[in-house]
Amino acid sequence: MKLKRIISVFFTLSFLLILSSNVMAAGSMGGPPPQPCGGAFFPPCPVPLDNNIILLLLAGAAYGGYRIYNSLKKNPA
Repeated sequence: MKLKRIISVFFTLSFLLILSSNVMAAGSMGGPPPQPCGGAFFPPCPVPLDNNIILLLLAGAAYGGYRIYNSLKKNPA
């Protein structure tokens, strides 16, 4: 029972570590400046779906893991 909980916490933390390392590695490494958008000669700007969505999903997964951990703690199998 305790080993099962340790394994689940280990896999949850491993998943979060891998996900966060992907977010950190996706940072910009330089390159050309961004193109202007909007105005008369440019198309409209795309919706910025960058690392904020990934961080929001990461926070939701962490909160879900916390809730599952607390529910298992109250009702051990």
